[in-house]
Amino acid sequence: MKKLFYLILFFLTTGFTANAQIGEIENTRQGRYFIKQQNGQVIYANKIRLRSPLFKQNHFLLDDSLQYNPSTVAAFQNEDGYFARVDYGNSYDDFAKRVLDGPRIDKFYTSRTVYDYGYGYNPYGYGGPRSSRRRINFFSKDDGPLYLLDYNNLREALADNAASMNILQQYRRNKVINTGVSIVGAGLLAVGSLSSIQNSGNTGVSPLVYAGAGILGAQLVINLFQKDKLTQAMEVYNYQVQQ
Repeated sequence: MKKLFYLILFFLTTGFTANAQIGEIENTRQGRYFIKQQNGQVIYANKIRLRSPLFKQNHFLLDDSLQYNPSTVAAFQNEDGYFARVDYGNSYDDFAKRVLDGPRIDKFYTSRTVYDYGYGYNPYGYGGPRSSRRRINFFSKDDGPLYLLDYNNLREALADNAASMNILQQYRRNKVINTGVSIVGAGLLAVGSLSSIQNSGNTGVSPLVYAGAGILGAQLVINLFQKDKLTQAMEVYNYQVQQ
């Protein structure tokens, strides 16, 4: 009887192991990553690269053999994460990376180069253009298209959730307050600087300069430690969907 028990246990264990190995083989054949085309077709591969060769057309390269035009791809997943197509405007990159994966609301971001043609300081020479990378945030609802992440778009998408709408109202109120504080701080700084120039030989730096700089500095510190209300509204929306 004891031998029979161990024999049954052996066959069960062997069967489970074989099934697991078959599953692993099938996953390897199918591919760990994928591209999703505009027509809904999903193509799997174990290696996906978005190539931008010189003097040649950009293309997705799958398993170092298959090539696909980026214009036919709606989304893709590789070892760097999940990316979805950006159709908003013409100045953004074609795909944005997902940084918040929710049951209904996802957050994405991409970046673009911004050029400043002013006459400020430029380490590469006076008067030349300065460039910097600017982060652009997007969101999608229910795996839909990507929308620019701002108050108006989120208010429409999250309108069916009272808690999220309350957070958006806080964001709106804080933005109005920040704008007012910035105007007051900049005004004091400007008036104080002008007064200091006019009375440079008498009283020195005007106290208004310190007051304006203090207000702007305090506002910056407070904003650094405040949680992003737009992201918080999306997180609350996803959390309550799971309840």
